[in-house]
Amino acid sequence: MHAQMLFSASRTRVITSIARFQNLGHHRCMSVRPLKYDHLTNTPGESFPQKQASPPPRKKVTIASLHALRQERTPITVLTAYDYPTGRAASTHGIDVTLVGDSLAQVCLGYASTTSLTLDEMLHHCRAVARGTSAPLLVADMPFGSFYAGKEDTVRAAVRMLQEGNVEAVKLEGGSEIAERVQALTSIGIPVMAHVGLLPQRHTALSGYRVQGRTAQSGRSILRSALALEEAGAFSIVLEAIPSSLAAYITSRLKVPTIGIGAGPGCSGQVLVWDDVMGTWAGHKAKFVRQFGDVKSEIERGVNAYASAVRNGSFPRHEKEGYEMDEGEIEKLLEMEGDQEWTWSPPKLISD
Repeated sequence: MHAQMLFSASRTRVITSIARFQNLGHHRCMSVRPLKYDHLTNTPGESFPQKQASPPPRKKVTIASLHALRQERTPITVLTAYDYPTGRAASTHGIDVTLVGDSLAQVCLGYASTTSLTLDEMLHHCRAVARGTSAPLLVADMPFGSFYAGKEDTVRAAVRMLQEGNVEAVKLEGGSEIAERVQALTSIGIPVMAHVGLLPQRHTALSGYRVQGRTAQSGRSILRSALALEEAGAFSIVLEAIPSSLAAYITSRLKVPTIGIGAGPGCSGQVLVWDDVMGTWAGHKAKFVRQFGDVKSEIERGVNAYASAVRNGSFPRHEKEGYEMDEGEIEKLLEMEGDQEWTWSPPKLISD
C-alpha cells in the first residue's frame, strides 16, 4: 500500500512537470531567461547526417543591454509593429526594441491623428504584437488622455498595458510637466520610455507637426525636460523632430539612451514607423523618412494578379488546387437528391 502511494505521488509530480513544460510554449517569458536549445550538427563519420545546425536563439534584449549598447556606441534599432506578423518580423530580423506605436491610429485604423486612439484599441494591438515578440524589448505608447488625469489614472492605465497588453514598458509623450507621472510609474517598477521634442499627441496645440527646438530658448526647454524625465526614472528618451546638433548635445548630457526620429545621427539609436520603412504609407512623408522596402508594389502586384486569375478562370486549378470526390460517391449523392441528370466538367487546366 505504501509503495502504491509513493508511485502515485511520483506519477502525479511527473505529469504536473510535463504540463508545466508544455505550457511554457504558450506564454512569453518576461522575468526569466529564454530557454536554451542544443542544436543538432553533423557528426564526422556518420552515414546519415543529422538535422542541419541552426543559429542559436537571440538573447533577450533588456534595459541593461540597451545601456550597454549605448556605452559601446552601438546604435540601437527601434521599429514600430502593430500586429502578430510585424511583431514577429521585428523579432526575427534583429530589431532591439519593438514599439507598438500610437501611429497605428493612422496606419492601421484610418484615424486622422493619434488622439483618436483609445486604450482598449491599443491593448488589442499590444496583445497581437506580444504574441509575435520574443527577443526585442516590447514597448507601447500610452494613448492620448490615458495619463493626463493624474498619477492614479496613469498607474491604472499602465498596469493594464502590462497585464492585459503583455508589453514590458510604456512610452509617454511630454516634458517636465509629466515627470511626476513618470516617477509614479518607475517607483513601482513600471519601465518608462519618455518622448520629447515634437509631440504628435499635441499636434493641434503645436499648430501642426513642426520641428521643435530651433531657438536657444526652446532647445533649452527640451533639454530641461529630458533631464527631468531622466531624473524621474525614464530608461530611455525619444527625441523627435529636433535639430541634429541639439539632439547630439542632449544625448551627451544624458546617462540614458536617446532614440531619434528626425533628430539626426547623434542619438543612441533610431526609430521609424513600419509603414514608412516598407513603403506602404500613402499619406504625407516627413523629411526624415527613408523607405527601405517596396512592399506597396508587391501588394499591388499580388492583388492584381489574384483578381485577374479569378476573373480569367485560371484560379483555382482543379487538379493542383482542388480536392477529389470518388466518382461513385458523387453518383450516390445525385441519386439521393434525384438529380442524376446533373453533370460537371472541370475547366481545362491552363499550363504554367
